[in-house]
Amino acid sequence: MKKLTGLNKNEVTDISRQVADAFYDYKYNEADQGLIKYIKSLDDMFIYMNAITQAAYNSGLLYTTSDNREGYLMLSGEGFGRVKFFDGIKMIMAEKKALGGFSAMKSFIKACFSEGSTIELRMKKAKRKFIRVEMLVVRPEFQGQGYMRQLLEDVYRIADERGVSVILDTDDKDKAGRYMHLGMNLDRVRECGDRFHMYDLIRA
Repeated sequence: MKKLTGLNKNEVTDISRQVADAFYDYKYNEADQGLIKYIKSLDDMFIYMNAITQAAYNSGLLYTTSDNREGYLMLSGEGFGRVKFFDGIKMIMAEKKALGGFSAMKSFIKACFSEGSTIELRMKKAKRKFIRVEMLVVRPEFQGQGYMRQLLEDVYRIADERGVSVILDTDDKDKAGRYMHLGMNLDRVRECGDRFHMYDLIRA
């Protein structure tokens, strides 16, 4: 795992396009629509993911597998920090645009919290320290070659050194299954509406 530094804005934008393509092209389990239920075009997915990727990079939270950049990882929490304030504002504004306006964003947020708190908020309430996987994506041409495992094992090693848990959530049953195969445990499933679920996972 390698921290990305020294990039210009165009280089980060190129990474954002790779991330957006990977998310938009994903084939969801029949029980789930995930983000595609709310973000209906590739252009909108790019707007959404570009804001996240730019914020991650500007805040020092963006990592990759190697110099070949087979995959990308955004981490926050214990020892990593969080998104800077103004980048967070930019993320919110981009999310609103990608989702189709304030009303649509409100519906999205309401759906995500419809069954109570996220695993991150519950961990904070319990005063438990953690590393949060905010985003993990392997570029399509490198999938099935062990890069997801590599990134997660790097996170696990750091978490073990710091004596903290690893948490994440995902919007698809099959994605959750892959994370569980690679060492995460299912904490709960949030029923967020018709064919929209959030799967909270933890490695304690």
